[in-house]
Amino acid sequence: MAKGGGASRPRFRLLPTVLLTAAILALPTVVYGWGRNSSSFAIHKVVVSGTQLVPERRVLRLLRRDYLGHNLFTVTTKDVRASLTPLYYISDAWVDRDFPATLRVSVVEYTPAVYALAGDRWYVIAADGHVICEEKQPESSKGDAGAAPGEVTSTAQAALAGSETTATAGAPVAAAGLPAPTGKAARLLAVLQAGPPGASLRLPRLAADGPLAAGTTLAAEGVRAALPVVAGLPRALRERLAVVEVTREGQLTLRFAGGPVVIWGVAERTLAKTLALRVVLDRYATASRDCVFVDVSTPDRVLARPVLK
Repeated sequence: MAKGGGASRPRFRLLPTVLLTAAILALPTVVYGWGRNSSSFAIHKVVVSGTQLVPERRVLRLLRRDYLGHNLFTVTTKDVRASLTPLYYISDAWVDRDFPATLRVSVVEYTPAVYALAGDRWYVIAADGHVICEEKQPESSKGDAGAAPGEVTSTAQAALAGSETTATAGAPVAAAGLPAPTGKAARLLAVLQAGPPGASLRLPRLAADGPLAAGTTLAAEGVRAALPVVAGLPRALRERLAVVEVTREGQLTLRFAGGPVVIWGVAERTLAKTLALRVVLDRYATASRDCVFVDVSTPDRVLARPVLK
């Protein structure tokens, strides 16, 4: 009997520890259950961060419409992502609750890489191949209240949009002694050089191989392969890139505003080709000559015109 009674005492000593642990684990659930039903946590303020292309006031308008006065505990990241779905440039969002009454939302935007022409429509394509939205000519009479879902900020426009400099992008072809495009190819090149009417972003243009739809991913492997090439160019060159031509075999030709025309070849050895192109252009700049044609398809044996003596 004495032995059995002694064995039971450690169990009674362990009981308070078990109860305390259970209470600690249950406390967050109790607080959450109380908080989501308390008017003390009604949302009175919404703060947004991470916007560059999308106007912050437009993001705030959607979030305030959906969540002001709602309980801070009940608003989830999934809810906020659904609310921001009409804003095409936003790729993701996260919620941070700043108690007692502030909802903080951090957004991530797609990085526009190129304009793609599909039929007679222009689309903005992200660096990962995501089709962000259709590019539509802005109406100067629109106020912010009527802004399109994919509208970019005036600050982003000033940073990314520039004067039209692509009119001479195809001129170096003839100067380099290369066959100039004719017929349908020439008409397509002219359209790509002109770009979307009233373009809001300063991006290179290419022709899509097939129809596109906002919210989908580019299916054409050749066009998708061109995106890392564009992204890998130094900023100074990328800003001057006007047109990217892609053949069915995946061969790329880069046309820069004011020259040169660059035969890139397949989308391989991007770093080696980029370095070779920079070296050639630096040599021409040092010689105070304009380079009109460069072939870096084999970066170990670069060809350029005119030939430097």
